[in-house]
Amino acid sequence: MAKKVKFNLEFLLVKAEVKGVPEKALLKSRNIGQVDLIWPRTGVAKKSGAREMVFKKGVCDFTAEPWTKRVVFREEIEDHCGLAVSITEPVSVQKVRRFLRLTAKYALKMGADFMEKAMVGYADIASSPIDALAAMIGEKDVPKVIAQGVLDVADLPAEGEEREITVPLIRPLTNKPIGSLTLILRA
Repeated sequence: MAKKVKFNLEFLLVKAEVKGVPEKALLKSRNIGQVDLIWPRTGVAKKSGAREMVFKKGVCDFTAEPWTKRVVFREEIEDHCGLAVSITEPVSVQKVRRFLRLTAKYALKMGADFMEKAMVGYADIASSPIDALAAMIGEKDVPKVIAQGVLDVADLPAEGEEREITVPLIRPLTNKPIGSLTLILRA
């Protein structure tokens, strides 16, 4: 049986672009963006990260932000993985604050459970953004997803290198291409 190759990778946000949506063209808006890392290795089906994205004229540029705000994942990858991205319609500051409060609440809850179980449930801490969105689902004015996309990531950078990848985004239901999310993979 062949041994699987493992890579330690950072996934850093570079830029998001969303054009041609009927919402107010994202001239200046706050949206919630979520990135899911799909099957990074055997036994880990998904890791999720979500954050506020501020668009100006349909573009959200992350390059001026510090590393701590741009990093989405820092994971060990086994051979290959996938990325799934979704961006919501513009949301109010109050909705973003609610999302962040719920994310912190679930992260703290998972952290407490983690301490109690001493290493069992480790991956649950990363699921707090999903738990927060799930808690918001019951609300009547939950933000709609306006852009989504998936990308298989098989061409991983070698140790000490980085590679830029772009996830194409489409409009749900119509499958019309409307943008992209660019990330850097750093080994």
